[in-house]
Amino acid sequence: MKKTLAFLIIAALCVTALANGLLVVTLKDGSVYEFYLDEIESLVYVAEDELPLESKYMSLEKLVFVPGEEINLYFFGTSGLGSYAWIGIVPSDIIHGSESENDLHDIQYAYVGGMADGLIVFTAPWDAGFYDFRLNDSESGGIEIDFLTFEVRE
Repeated sequence: MKKTLAFLIIAALCVTALANGLLVVTLKDGSVYEFYLDEIESLVYVAEDELPLESKYMSLEKLVFVPGEEINLYFFGTSGLGSYAWIGIVPSDIIHGSESENDLHDIQYAYVGGMADGLIVFTAPWDAGFYDFRLNDSESGGIEIDFLTFEVRE
């Protein structure tokens, strides 16, 4: 979908350039580049690497959700963790590594409690933005051992 949309935008720009003889490209940093048609040999779009659908211990069926949507999070390989290991939804801009920090900012959480694998059903946060599912090894002073990023947008 992302690549198709980008291609359509580039195609629209090319049609506009053909009509006006000038292609104007504005980058995110505000830089503006103008090219006359007779200067352009080719246009190439290279897609960014998309976020992975799977981490070491967790996976999702997709990475973008609408606010309040049900999210099926699959976890696996967690049998060696203690009974208070947990997975929580934490805003992506919160520093990684500390279970205590994740606990201060989690929006929802569930214990994986010694299970080797399973499914946890979460609800997407109501505010748009980037979030992580963060796997923590305990509920008291532990460490974050894995994360998987997803996005909420309208």
